[in-house]
Amino acid sequence: MRARIIRAVLALYPAAIRERYGDEIAELLAASDTPARDLADAARCALRDRLTQRPETMSAARARTAAVTLIKLVVAPFAFSVLLLALLVTAGLLADVTGAHEAAPYGYTGAVALAVASMWWFGRWMARTVPIVAAAVVVPAALALGVAGISAVPPVGEVLGDVRAGSLAAVACWAIGATGLGWAVSVLLRRGRRAAAWLSSGMGALLLLDAVTAVYVFTALPPERAPRHNAPLWYLSTVSWWDPGLVDGAYRQLEDSIKLLPPVLTMCTVFLLAVVGVTASRRRSAASSV
Repeated sequence: MRARIIRAVLALYPAAIRERYGDEIAELLAASDTPARDLADAARCALRDRLTQRPETMSAARARTAAVTLIKLVVAPFAFSVLLLALLVTAGLLADVTGAHEAAPYGYTGAVALAVASMWWFGRWMARTVPIVAAAVVVPAALALGVAGISAVPPVGEVLGDVRAGSLAAVACWAIGATGLGWAVSVLLRRGRRAAAWLSSGMGALLLLDAVTAVYVFTALPPERAPRHNAPLWYLSTVSWWDPGLVDGAYRQLEDSIKLLPPVLTMCTVFLLAVVGVTASRRRSAASSV
């Protein structure tokens, strides 16, 4: 029990102090003859160090900057959706002009890939331009709020999915999973485990997006229309326009129901990982310079 309390107290310290003196503090607390008093003193010192290391006792200018950043994050999914729609329309027009209609699915897949890749650049640019505190929590929450806002508007929300309850359930699950993914990646990056961080981010992102797509289908479509044994293929189908008849046994019936929700959540996931990558690397550099 004492070991758990000691870990909790150490977590209160700023990362730079924890990484440098954490083991020494833990040993002193474990060997203390007056554990309750010393744990309380350590917690008080940790909070004092955290506050003095962050003199962000929220000035009006800093609060205004944080509010503007949060608004930008909430509005970002709308911009993501507009970009994705523009690229998809362009791909469709190119197929019409060239007459290569049989290659249209490849054009659509390329449009989604280009939109997702642009989010990586945009996320890294935004993280370098505007510091985002607690990015692993703030970014998923704000993006999920933006996507949910789009889904809740009757005419516009149908672009993300025919069944609003399914869209909102998928977005809620995405917010929870994305927060965990962002936190795990940031911890690995701060510890210098870059290979493990990016490997886990790729695998985690695929599992997360596969799961939230399944949540939508489970909520929106009955088993007789969408056989549940096809669940592992649903996400792949919605972002690649490959469909061997996963819903109603017909081509593109799944895409007609879920529409742009999986690609938009994919863009949000890549954006989050880009922001977390820059933020965690910056914190590690600051800690190493202490």
